[in-house]
This record gives sequence, structure tokens and C-alpha cells, in this order.
Amino acid sequence: MKLIEKIAYITFWINIFFVLFVFIVIPIILIKIPGSSDLLTANKGNNPYNLTLMILNFAVVFHWGYCIWFWYKNDKYSLSIIPLFFLNAIYAPIYYYRVTIKKRPLRNKINKPKQIVTEDNSINDNEFIELTRNNIIGVLQLWSSKEEQLEYQKSVPIAQVSEELFGQWEDFYIPDAEILKDAFKPYELELLGKFDDELIKRANKSNSFLPVIEKYIETDDWKALNSLAKETLNDLK
Repeated sequence: MKLIEKIAYITFWINIFFVLFVFIVIPIILIKIPGSSDLLTANKGNNPYNLTLMILNFAVVFHWGYCIWFWYKNDKYSLSIIPLFFLNAIYAPIYYYRVTIKKRPLRNKINKPKQIVTEDNSINDNEFIELTRNNIIGVLQLWSSKEEQLEYQKSVPIAQVSEELFGQWEDFYIPDAEILKDAFKPYELELLGKFDDELIKRANKSNSFLPVIEKYIETDDWKALNSLAKETLNDLK
């Protein structure tokens, strides 16, 4: 692992700690401990607490910058730059987790399959077609299983599985990608398009706000998508 990758991994955890501390711990301290605000502003802000936050903030900014650099170099056909730009430190560890730890396929590689074959001889066209098909079916299987979703959340506590369900589908299913025509038959593409339309409709209905997975699985939106995912899988087999 290169030095910059080691630093990015360390700052990934610092970023998570910083966000939790700033948005959860500090408000609790200010509410529960009278006079704590005076400690935070002591000596005109030149106190150990503020100095520590400043140092942590440098690490957070580095991690955010690394994620943007990684996106530009490896993933610039994805839309991840939008939440990276507007949510910066809040979204950066989520993006890092997806592309570096979870290792989802990078969008510029999906849109340019010939470049992948040229640059990496370990995968040929047929293997890439099979990988594309398996990835999409894998997301459908995740959508179809409440147990897998709950287990996913349990095994990766920092993930927001409700958002991951939509994000992974967006990552793997690209309607205008030529590779889909090789990976699926025409009638199968119609099934995928139907599921995609329903997914978009439910996503728009939620107004970009999704509850945690334990609550989301109780909603009508989740039940409709879960049922459609099962139907789609049955029709694909």
C-alpha cells in the first residue's frame, strides 16, 4: 500500500470520528453540561479543544481532497462528485468506503470496457459481460432479501443500507451502456428497465430522505420494490 493510500485510510477513520463528534457529541455536551460553551470559547478560542479540532479538520480536508482526486482519476463518469462537492466531509467517508473498501466497479471503467481489457489482460470481454450481469443480479438479490439487508447493516454499521440499495443499483445499471445488450437478452432488458423505472419513482417520492433500513423495510415503498425484485429475478432465471 502506498503512503498516500495509508494516509487516506487513517484519515477515513478520523473523518468518521470528526463528523460524529461535531454533529452528535458536541451538541450533547452543550445541552447536558452547563457552562461548557464557555470552555469552548476560552482564551479567545486558543485552547486545547479548538486546537485539536483544527488538527482533525486538516485530516478531514485531506481525506475529502483525496476522494475528489480519486474520483477524477478513476471514477469521473459517476455522479458521486455531486454529494462529494455539496456534502464534502459528511459524504467523503461513504464514498471512500464504497470505492476503496467495498471496491464497487468504478464508473469510468464500466463506460469504457474496451479500455479495461486493454489495460488489464486478466479479464476478457466474456468475463466482463458475465461480471456485469452478476453485479446487477446481485443487487436485485439484495433488494429481494430483507435478511441480507439487515445482515449487511449489522456487518457494516457505518453504512446507510437504505441508500446503498439505491446507490448500488445506480452504480451497476447504466441504461445506455452497450455492455448491457451483451449481458442481457431484449426481454430481460425490459424487465430491468421496469425495475429501474419503479426505483426512480420511489426514490423521487422519498425526496432524497430515506430512513434507516430497520424502518425502511416497514414502508410501502420498500415492500413494492422488494416484491418487484423477486418477480424480476424469477423472470430472469
